[in-house]
Formats: sequence, C-alpha cells, structure tokens
Amino acid sequence: MPSNLYKVAIVGRVNVGKSTLFNKLIANKKAITSNLAGTTRDRNYAVCSWRDMDFYLIDTGGLERQSKDEIDEQISEQAMIAIKEADLILFVVDTKNGIMPNDIELARMLKKYKTKTILVANKADNATLRQSVANFYKLNLDEPWPISAASGTGTGDLLDEVVINLKKIKNKKRKKELVPNLQEIKVAIVGKPNVGKSSILNAILGEKRAIVSAIPHTTRDSQDISFKYKDNQIVFVDTAGMRRQSNKKSQTFEKLSVDQSIKSIKKSDIIILVTDVSKKLTWQDKHIINEAIEAGVGIIMLANKWDLIPEKDTATVNQFETYYKKFFPFIDWAPLLFTSATEKLRISRLLSMLVDIYKEKNRTLSDNALDKLLKKVVKKHKPSRGKGTNHPYIYNLKQTYTNPPTFALKMNFKADLHDSYLRFIENNLRYKFGFVGTPLKIKVVKAQNTKDIK
Repeated sequence: MPSNLYKVAIVGRVNVGKSTLFNKLIANKKAITSNLAGTTRDRNYAVCSWRDMDFYLIDTGGLERQSKDEIDEQISEQAMIAIKEADLILFVVDTKNGIMPNDIELARMLKKYKTKTILVANKADNATLRQSVANFYKLNLDEPWPISAASGTGTGDLLDEVVINLKKIKNKKRKKELVPNLQEIKVAIVGKPNVGKSSILNAILGEKRAIVSAIPHTTRDSQDISFKYKDNQIVFVDTAGMRRQSNKKSQTFEKLSVDQSIKSIKKSDIIILVTDVSKKLTWQDKHIINEAIEAGVGIIMLANKWDLIPEKDTATVNQFETYYKKFFPFIDWAPLLFTSATEKLRISRLLSMLVDIYKEKNRTLSDNALDKLLKKVVKKHKPSRGKGTNHPYIYNLKQTYTNPPTFALKMNFKADLHDSYLRFIENNLRYKFGFVGTPLKIKVVKAQNTKDIK
C-alpha cells in the first residue's frame, strides 16, 4: 500500500453530504450514508485516482464546535486530526441551507491552519441553487465550487481542481514508488459491540486512531488502516460490532455495519476476534468464527479486558482457557491471548503472532513430506469407512493451494471416508507441521481408474 501519497480531507458540519461526496469521488460505497447526524464517526481513508494521480481521500464526521456530547467531541477530534495531517482540505457546505453559523466558525478555524482549502458548495442540484452559491463568498475562502455529490454533477471539475492544487504543493518531496519488500497482511478486527475493538486498534497503533466509547455501536464504517511492522505492511480493518438484528428501523445502521463486518472478514487474511473476558461468550461469537472458517482466514482470539478480572493467578488463566476451548472446540488450533487494551498487555505479542500466522497460511509442504506423514497416519489407524460400499484406500495426499493450506486426498472410487478420519488426518498435519491459527481444507478426490492416480 502506498505510504507516501498526498492526503485530501473532506470536512464540514453535519449533514452537508461529506460521505456521499467521499463515495462518489472514490466510485465506491465505502462509507455509510444517511440523513441522520453523526453517521460518520472515525476517519475513513480510501485511495482516489484522477488524471494519472493517486491520493488519499479522508472522510470525516461532522464538526460540531459547541457540542458537549462525548461522541460528538470525539468525532470532532478525529476530524481535527485529519485536518492537521491533510495536504489539501475540501470544506463542504450545504447550498440548500445556505451559510450557517457553524460554517462561519469552521471557515475561521480552517484559515488558521493555512492549508489550502477548496470550498465545496454541495447539493447545488438545479440552476437556481447553483446561482445561489455566490453567497458563500462571504466565508472568504476563494471561489465556491458548486456540485451535487448525489448525482455527480460538478465532481469531475472538482477533482481537476484537487489535482491542480496537489501539483502546486512545494517543499514536500515524495517518492512515487511503493514501500519495497513489504508483504501486505490484511487483518479484520471483529467482535460484538463494546468489547474493545477500537481500543485494541489504538493500543497497536500507539495513537487515538479510532473513536473509543462505552456506548455500543460507536464504530459504524469499516476503517482500513495501514501499519508498518518490521518487514510487513499490516492493513487493519476496525469493523463495527456484530449482534442479532432487529426489525426496528432504528437498527438500520447495525445491519449495514454487520454486513460490512462480514465483507471485511471475507477479504482478510486473518481475523482478530475480540471478546470481553469479563462476560460470557455468546452465539454471536460462534457466528463470527464460522464466517471466518468458511472464508478460510486465520484466527486469533483475544480475551480482552483482562485487567477487569480480580486476583488473577495461573489457575485463573487455566480456568478461562478451559472455558474458551469448550465453547470453541472446533478451533483448538486458534491461539488465545489474554489482553488489556488500556494497559497494552500482550499487544506486541499479538503483532508477532499475526506475522507468524500469515507465514503458516502461505506455507507449502512437499509431496515427499506428505507421503511420509500419510504412511505413518495409515499405519497408526487404518482408514475408517463412511457410507461407501467398499473399504476406503488412500492413494496419496498432496497440497494444492496456500492461503489457506488446501490438500487433495485421493482414494478409491466406490468408498467414503468417515468424517472423523479426515479430522484425524488434519490433527496429524497440525501435530507434525504446526499451522497455528490457520484453517486447513482437505478435499477428497475419487480415482475412477489407475490413470487418475498421480
């Protein structure tokens, strides 16, 4: 992932259409949009390409300068971070509503930063509204650009202006090449609401990168965040909390967030399942794990908020390990870490574990190594028959894919292996070769004749 692109921040008060503009410019519905204030909360990054130039576009939440609400304050804080790191700012106002007091205050604030600011007059959906954008000259931010983010009118001209201004930036020499020799590991941070996903992310990054709050469903958009660790580029996705859906219209955000979380799992190499160790595990946790197994991604389980457990000792750890293993008996290969985001407990171990699992997912075993293993397995326990009419005979075991490691087990045609024997083979593969945190897939292939045996 490019680490040296220019950054363009989209800012403004609530409900002016920042996320709609963000989605339109990147040609992808990456940010959740609605007419309700506070839909966007964290900073949302995406690469925008226009006229042979790539740059980061940053969507931000609405800036409410006078609000005393905890979430509003953190949203504003995230927006301010984006403003400070931006090379160029798109200040979005609402043409239909005209100049609002908050627009005036934000315009004054942006001038103090002396970062080039383009005034974007959104919702100029007809000729009358486009003529009215002249009123925004009063903000003293040069010429307002009339656009309609919803329809896309004027967005091409706006992008032209963005590229022109980025090319004018001086004293910021940037190399165009990608960071060399870095392998990219995609990691989704998933879990139920309020288990500490954003806190874990912040602890890893060492900065207040995502909004943290005790209010469930604080995170709504999935955030792609690139983080360099040794010789690896780790891309974190801080997903929204997943829980049972409600038929109430008020839960629309929750449904969209869950959909994004599932999509994030499917496009990741590894997931970090964050759980609250002070509370019981539920069916939602199993649902997340099942999605990950189905997608073939690596798994790390975090028993977070370990600091809330009083008077801990070795027996306490053993007790919780037993509880987690009984609840997830089908993934005893997934490592379990007892973490505390607030105390940054075992965070460095988590990072090294991500790299280890990624290597395991991409590991390739030789035919010779698998032949030796198969002979030992069959000698230890002969293949048990399933529903087939003939006794099963296994010809060979070969690895066909990586990420996740996938194996083809070739056997005689009119026979079936019992499921327990496939698990027996998998357990022996793990015992011999490791594959920590990595799902394995074993596919049975029937040989109809001797020509099929290779």
